[in-house]
Amino acid sequence: MAPIRLSDAVLREHGSLEAMFRSAPMSLVQFYVTIELAREMVGTLGALGCVQFRDLNSKLTPFQRTFVNELRSIDTMVGQLRYLHSIMDKQHTLSVDYYSNLKADRKPIPSSSQMDEIKHHIQEFHERIKHLDESFNRLNLQKLKLYENRNVVNTLSEFHKSSLVSDDLNATVEYAARHLFEGGGDDNEALLSQEHLRAQSLELGLETESFSETANFNALAGSIAADKVPILRNILWRTLRGNLYFHDAPMEGGYPASDNSAELVTKSVFIIFIHGEALRSRVRKIISSLDGRIFDNATGNSSARRATLDEINSKIEDLSSVVSSTKDQLVTELRVFQEVYPDYSYNVERERMIFETLNKFDEDSTRRCLVGEGWIPSSEFKKVKSSLARLIRNKTKPNRRNSVESLPDSETANETDTSMFVIEDSDHDISGFDFVGGNEEDDNDDEEGGSFVAVVKELTTNRTPPTYHKTNKFTAAYQLIIDAYGIATYQEVNPGLATIITFPFMFSIMFGDLGHGFIVLLMALYLIKNEVSFGAMRNKDEIFAMAFNGRYIILLMGLFSIYIGFIYNDVFSKSMSLFSSGWEWKIPENYDKVKGGTLIASKIPGKTYPFGLDWAWHGTENNLLFTNSYKMKLSVLMGYIHMNYSLAFSLVNYIYFKRRVDIIGNFIPGFLFMQSIFGYLSLTIVYKWCVDWLGTERQPPGLLNMLINMFLSPGTIEEPLYAGQKFIQIILVLIAAVCVPWLLIYKPLTLKRENDRAIQLGYSDINSQRHHSIILHEVDEDAAAVATLQSSDGDNDDDELNFDLESEDDFRFPNDIEPMVHSAAAHGDGDGDDGGFNFGDIVIHQVIHTIEFCLNCVSHTASYLRLWALSLAHAQLSTVLWSMTIQNAFGRTGTVGILATFFLFAMWFLLTVCILVFMEGTSAMLHSLRLHWVEAMSKFFEGEGYAYEPFTFSSIEI
Repeated sequence: MAPIRLSDAVLREHGSLEAMFRSAPMSLVQFYVTIELAREMVGTLGALGCVQFRDLNSKLTPFQRTFVNELRSIDTMVGQLRYLHSIMDKQHTLSVDYYSNLKADRKPIPSSSQMDEIKHHIQEFHERIKHLDESFNRLNLQKLKLYENRNVVNTLSEFHKSSLVSDDLNATVEYAARHLFEGGGDDNEALLSQEHLRAQSLELGLETESFSETANFNALAGSIAADKVPILRNILWRTLRGNLYFHDAPMEGGYPASDNSAELVTKSVFIIFIHGEALRSRVRKIISSLDGRIFDNATGNSSARRATLDEINSKIEDLSSVVSSTKDQLVTELRVFQEVYPDYSYNVERERMIFETLNKFDEDSTRRCLVGEGWIPSSEFKKVKSSLARLIRNKTKPNRRNSVESLPDSETANETDTSMFVIEDSDHDISGFDFVGGNEEDDNDDEEGGSFVAVVKELTTNRTPPTYHKTNKFTAAYQLIIDAYGIATYQEVNPGLATIITFPFMFSIMFGDLGHGFIVLLMALYLIKNEVSFGAMRNKDEIFAMAFNGRYIILLMGLFSIYIGFIYNDVFSKSMSLFSSGWEWKIPENYDKVKGGTLIASKIPGKTYPFGLDWAWHGTENNLLFTNSYKMKLSVLMGYIHMNYSLAFSLVNYIYFKRRVDIIGNFIPGFLFMQSIFGYLSLTIVYKWCVDWLGTERQPPGLLNMLINMFLSPGTIEEPLYAGQKFIQIILVLIAAVCVPWLLIYKPLTLKRENDRAIQLGYSDINSQRHHSIILHEVDEDAAAVATLQSSDGDNDDDELNFDLESEDDFRFPNDIEPMVHSAAAHGDGDGDDGGFNFGDIVIHQVIHTIEFCLNCVSHTASYLRLWALSLAHAQLSTVLWSMTIQNAFGRTGTVGILATFFLFAMWFLLTVCILVFMEGTSAMLHSLRLHWVEAMSKFFEGEGYAYEPFTFSSIEI
């Protein structure tokens, strides 16, 4: 990883660097700010969204940090807002577009006093709405309990009054009742009596005046959860030895599970007849343990039950009006709160982000200021500096206005200049600085009366900067493809730029069809046309969100598929006769058109089809044989080109990071090895296409056998392709054989020699020498650049060219445990860590690299044959789908022909979109993704960086 260099800063002053081919230059900046101004400064930086703060207190727990009390207060507000949101959701008062009321994101951060007012308003809303909600829930539960009581009384009345029974049955019932209540009989006999009585009561109904008078007052009636009824029946039978009568009936709707629970469950009514107060007390305890409820007002004769029902209905009517009034008041309060909820939620979330960021700051030695560090793109440094200057100007303006009115003009200018205290360099201890911006005589801590200081300066560091690629809505999706594989190492070549072309092009080779590409293009255009409305949608479906975010990828995939479709001359499995064919059919004189026969086309001398595949091949018997050979060789050529430009990117990286040993020890032998084998194969493919084999009356040789025999039996040529082939192939085999030990030996031996030389010069190892050399180089480079700018821009102030030339590498904050990653170690030609030079590790690493590279040259080239395989499968599937659906409608006339054409076309189009466009398109896209991630990026991509994630308020979601 290259350290921050002054050349980047110079380019920042005179023109920003492009950050697509290579990540943007990053600067480590340090902020000093007084505690009174810290919140506003972080808010300003959050609005800019270009600073990624480092955690200088990573050793501390969240409860040991400075602003833990403020975060606790914010957490309280967050909890209150979540509760209020849940109430709005439960009462269905949330409108679909309530986000349209959000205005806080377009306003500056509120002051501390304004946040106190917001906190007070949220507290008031929370208390009022919580009180109304609890009252509503309590009253509603009371109403449900009354409904439950009424259902129990009604069920008991229906049980007694369902029908009148005969005198014989009355006698049986009276006998059974006396038998049960007097405790006579054994358990089995009592149980049989219970079951017999229960069966008769369920089938015929049960009510007699004599039984009502003797047994009704001993009944227990109530409700219990429906799933606990069998449990209650079994417990009572075992406890009372069967001396009871048990009846249950289900209730409709949900009721409170217990007296202390608001959960609604399905319940059943139970009616129990039992004798004796001791047994009744025991049954009550059992029912209570199962969260059952016993309603004592449900017993009595029929007149008592009617009076109970009248009383319950009167209470329900009165309570319903109170519940309705309470709910109306609750809904009104919620609708009022909904208007301010988006702003309150946004402000609270923004405040939480600010204080979480401030907890990453460390306190200076005076305990009057906070010190923070962060990464910013070098091109954004002036914007950050000017924003802080504007902040201090706005904060000190009221104090300056009162003190400046009585000063002369010269004194006014000086006062104005000194009050905007934003400087670029400072010591860690800022106790020597004058605090300006407030009244020096007034030592209050008020927001308008304190001293405001904000200091920002750029540091020279060997820390690893984050990787930041500037993107827009077009390039962002392509960059996301690369970042999904790995974040590029800082300032290494970014493959995202080339992916804009290669990804849709590889896709189109497998998906080449003009008609299918046109459907894909229409989908992309629809998403692009409505991108404003779709982009404003929250809670998008996952699949739709993926398609929308990749709309520009889909656009190019459609365009490239149309282009390749013209080359393949394929539209929905049919060819287009745009130009006259280069072949003509010779029909014999005795040709029978009814029986048919085999026709042979002959080449028209001097006639070549101008663009793409000649349509005369379509439908011929050897069409598949011809297109197979054509697409297979085309796939090899595409793979060769794709891997070679990827290998060239590794050379660009080596040159940029000045890794000469990798250029000689890795790139040159690897490049020669690939060209001697697969470069030669690609050249023979093109040469074979250029030879007129019919004119020479020779049979074209097989290239695959030629390549195999080239290594198995060098110098043996069975079917010559060109003159001198024998000697050229021997030379190429020797080159490939020499490259393998070259890859294995050169880099480890070179590094060992350099390490020995560094030890002789007094360094601990080669990494220590390079560290020292980089620091000296940076200082010399910075001094030279400053002198150049001062000579060319003589009117510049010293402050604008005030670059800090002192290294800050030796300073560490006491609670900062982030490792220091040196650039030479990250990109190193050593062992890749700070543990020193290890020759054994280097040898093992190089052996693995050599074996992997040589094997990958073979396997990756073969992997590109998927371009041929999927293209062939797509074309054949399209042909089968056409022949099995819409082709069967052709030739029919009349109503049958119209209906067949309509339905078969609908079937063909639906299957085309679902299978050939969506399923085949997804498959081709995934294969194209694999070709980039594995076959191409493995040639040069290191991917050892970490993403640039700036602190920004744009990520807030409410």
